[in-house]
Amino acid sequence: MTDSELLEKLNTHLNEVNEMLTLGDMGLLKSEELSNTKNKIEDALKTYKPLFEKIESLKIDKTIPMWRNGLKTGIFLNSSQVNTELNPLHILLHELIKTKGGSEKIAPVAVAELKITGSTINQAINDARTLLTTQGATSAIDRVHTVLHGYLKQVCTDTNITYTNDATINQLVNLLKTNHPAFMTKNENMDQILKSLANVLDKLNPVRNSSSLAHANQILLEEDESMFFINTVNTVLSYLDSKITK
Repeated sequence: MTDSELLEKLNTHLNEVNEMLTLGDMGLLKSEELSNTKNKIEDALKTYKPLFEKIESLKIDKTIPMWRNGLKTGIFLNSSQVNTELNPLHILLHELIKTKGGSEKIAPVAVAELKITGSTINQAINDARTLLTTQGATSAIDRVHTVLHGYLKQVCTDTNITYTNDATINQLVNLLKTNHPAFMTKNENMDQILKSLANVLDKLNPVRNSSSLAHANQILLEEDESMFFINTVNTVLSYLDSKITK
């Protein structure tokens, strides 16, 4: 087997693991599907061992258990159970791909876990997680934008802050900064940071409208710019959710 053929197989296995992690985040992964797919990947990795140097071969041995503990069948697993089962295998596959000269892409930060939610937000989060795993960051921009926009509207609604239906992300952030109890204690440095942040967020709308798959655009953001966009939104969401719900 050539290195290019091996890389193709390793990337296929990595995609399978990513898909299971996404289903696990949504609580939609059945125990038997995890067991069957994980066992298949582990068996394949054992056959690849002669194709690696000693260190990588030992890593395969260390990651893959000698004995398998079967999961209870017929149940849906939660995200914690899925992560426990798959994270070691996920890390191993990334390391093996890098060893064979594959491009180890920096994955976007997983879409933030939010305490404040709503049906629109939850659906957009699930869509974004699926797209990140199956199609990449560029395809997920629109849904991540929807998560942030929907989150800001939900917080305003929950605290009786009036906003117009066409309010932009920048306008909603400024409404929260001015009216939400969580921001009543003023800090000059943080005020400056939030003002700058609001200006950054104001650029998300044109990016989403002209450089994503939200509309029929011919020129799309490249993967690294898309990851920057998504990670920026995640940072904002994580800060706001922590600030507002503490």
